[in-house]
Amino acid sequence: MNDDHPHSAPATGLQSNSVGLTTVLMQSIAQIAPAVGVLTTIAFNTQQAGLGAPSAYIAAFIIGLIVAVSLAQLGKHFPSAGGFYTYVSATVGPSAGFMVGWLYSWIVALIPGGLAAFTGYVLQTEISKNYGIDIPWQYIAGAILVIVGFIAYKGIKTSGKMLTVLSVVEMLIVAALAVGGLISPGEGGVSLEGFNPANSTSSHGFFLAVVLSIFAFTGWEGAAAVAEEARNPRKVIPQAIIGSLILLGVYYVFCAWGIQTGWGIAHLDTLADSKDSPAFAVAHRLWGNGWILILLALLNSGIAVCIACTVDSTRNWYAMARAEAIPDWLKKVHPVHRTPHTAILTQTILALIVGLVGGTFMQPDQAFFMLATLATIIYVFVYFMGNIGVARFFTTVMRKDLNVIVHIVFPVISTIALFCVLYYSLVPLPEPPVGYAPIAFVVLMVLGLWRLVHLKRSGSDNWKTLSKYVVENDSSAGAPSEQTSPAASPLSAARKA
Repeated sequence: MNDDHPHSAPATGLQSNSVGLTTVLMQSIAQIAPAVGVLTTIAFNTQQAGLGAPSAYIAAFIIGLIVAVSLAQLGKHFPSAGGFYTYVSATVGPSAGFMVGWLYSWIVALIPGGLAAFTGYVLQTEISKNYGIDIPWQYIAGAILVIVGFIAYKGIKTSGKMLTVLSVVEMLIVAALAVGGLISPGEGGVSLEGFNPANSTSSHGFFLAVVLSIFAFTGWEGAAAVAEEARNPRKVIPQAIIGSLILLGVYYVFCAWGIQTGWGIAHLDTLADSKDSPAFAVAHRLWGNGWILILLALLNSGIAVCIACTVDSTRNWYAMARAEAIPDWLKKVHPVHRTPHTAILTQTILALIVGLVGGTFMQPDQAFFMLATLATIIYVFVYFMGNIGVARFFTTVMRKDLNVIVHIVFPVISTIALFCVLYYSLVPLPEPPVGYAPIAFVVLMVLGLWRLVHLKRSGSDNWKTLSKYVVENDSSAGAPSEQTSPAASPLSAARKA
């Protein structure tokens, strides 16, 4: 079923009512990065948890779902291209919302550069090793980012269709490998023992595997950025957020189980210590020359993540520029494609610099892991502020809808889990350049605070009131809500949402 039927668009702004649940769901799925998530975590998780690695994904999924269930509530009440920027502005305050939007939009804009470099590096290494053809990773990364920028520029429908095709293909390929591992298992046969945490190497190792796996689930919030381009966003955004997590939870667990089984559960110690990616090794054994399909899945996943992050970050910039919180040229919308084209061009140039220059100086894999660590710090901050917003909103404004479990208990549990993730990501501090991530966070935070002080001294209140733009109703996406009158405070504005 095609959910992208043509609809009329307003004279200005993003293309409203142009995509449905399928596209919005794929925005979240692509930003989570199924293939990249499996291929980059299975070795570490097996090293830490051993046979119990699949159960670590289950635990991480449950925690991720607890985080998302609460925060998806804000997507229902505040559908906006600003996502968490709008959520926190309307429920905690415009200053907090600005810092959330500032940090989140920066990291999501930077990730494509690091991931494209990492993808190019893996492709160069594997193609050279297997075929003797050396294609510099810089060429691959540059091509990925230029193609991604063009797709994002062409419109949300084009981006959505590409995300759907790329994500479905990558997921089918890796799932097929897992099925192959179960049909033709390595030494030890097929076992269900991996679903029992008690079969982990150690409780500490299991906990570390859970910590890494939680990060593998981040990206579900990407759906929020297309709220002003979606049909029935107050319903579709929460559905896409929860649906993507449930689908990927099942997917991660199944693929981890299948790849471990295909390797051979009797020799999982060799999987953890292997210099080659376990997925590549299992694919070589099962598929022979067909192993290259796994490389295709990685490439597809890399491109899809870059598209999703480009869409997400540029919609955040668009919303912030519309609120006069950042330069207004970032809110310019192409008259034909209805995309924030100046923001897309800016993000593409930034990603090229980060990917090519950063990857050259740090090495592509190290640049990617440094950005991943920086993303962990920022995601913890963003989700934490979102949790505060959920609790405050439903205990003050929407008390009639208050659910103690969903709106208080879940935010508390998820906040504790998030700070555990942060602690074990930074203690002990990784070796440089990955260990530079906290410094990068401080730099971004200082720059954001400097900009915030400038806004407060500007004499204008627009950055406060216009930060709460939301979809006015489900049949007219993309229009600013009347709740954003200059006199509205965050919570009084929320009452009208």
